[in-house]
Amino acid sequence: MQVMGKVPTISINKTEGCHVYLGEDALDCELVSAKSSEMNVLIPQGGDYREFPIPEQFKTAWDGSKLVTEPAEIMG
Repeated sequence: MQVMGKVPTISINKTEGCHVYLGEDALDCELVSAKSSEMNVLIPQGGDYREFPIPEQFKTAWDGSKLVTEPAEIMG
């Protein structure tokens, strides 16, 4: 998918393997994903694109008052 204009949100659902190319006007959009894997966002940088993976694994913990979810870091 390539986004040339401004877009507030991109939704990715039940997808395996996805590259999202964002143009300069779309850099402030939010990406929402569910039941998807192998997702990458490509950001323009110096006449080329730099690739960033969207996390697939998350960890959730109770902080004493609410559940807190964040991307899981893979070590190794």
